[in-house]
Amino acid sequence: MKCDSIQTAICQERKKDPVEMFHSGQLVKICAPMVRYSKWAMAEGYGACLINKPELVQDMVKQVRNQVENPRFSVSIKIRIHDDLTRTIDLCRKAEATGVSWITVHGRTVEERHQPVHYDAIKIIKENMSIPVIANGDIRSLKEAENVWQITGTDGVMVARGLLANPAMFAGYEETPLKCIWDWVDIALELGTPYMCFHQHLMYMMEKITSKQERRVFNALSSTSAVLDYLTDHYGI
Repeated sequence: MKCDSIQTAICQERKKDPVEMFHSGQLVKICAPMVRYSKWAMAEGYGACLINKPELVQDMVKQVRNQVENPRFSVSIKIRIHDDLTRTIDLCRKAEATGVSWITVHGRTVEERHQPVHYDAIKIIKENMSIPVIANGDIRSLKEAENVWQITGTDGVMVARGLLANPAMFAGYEETPLKCIWDWVDIALELGTPYMCFHQHLMYMMEKITSKQERRVFNALSSTSAVLDYLTDHYGI
């Protein structure tokens, strides 16, 4: 009987409108889709280059909306900004009018890579929208997430590389705890994760907790068994 009650509660939770979480008054923390990490996107005509094709973005949102009967189904987009911010605001308004649920804004232009994030631009976009807006760009700790949330006035934050380096970041950890590494090893082995993906994620996670010499050795490992031996010898995992 208790199991049935738990299952019912889970089903009811899944039926909730995802947009409701933005009305809680709490910082909403989201893991970003990492197209570039997945060997990414511009050359294929998708990703950030779509900010210059607002009509196509509108059509994509409309097609998704037309295929899903549930009106509470969440449809979101993630964009970068234009040099002319009025173009970005126009894009966001068109997407909102077509039925997008919320928009994530990475505060850099398509050409910018390591330049400072334009949080002021994200703030202006938020002020011009009635749907939730999420801030993205160079957030590497929970403290930074809270700061960006405050200065942009957005409804939440989205993080990419910061979570690759520290998957426990949203829990308040400054660096990846060993328990997190152990969990990833368990998950990867159980699911048969390809070695390159398994190894690369560990390389990201261990960057802050290893010396330059240790990273050189670990990054050169070429098999799952070698990685497991290394973790056992150095960390007792």
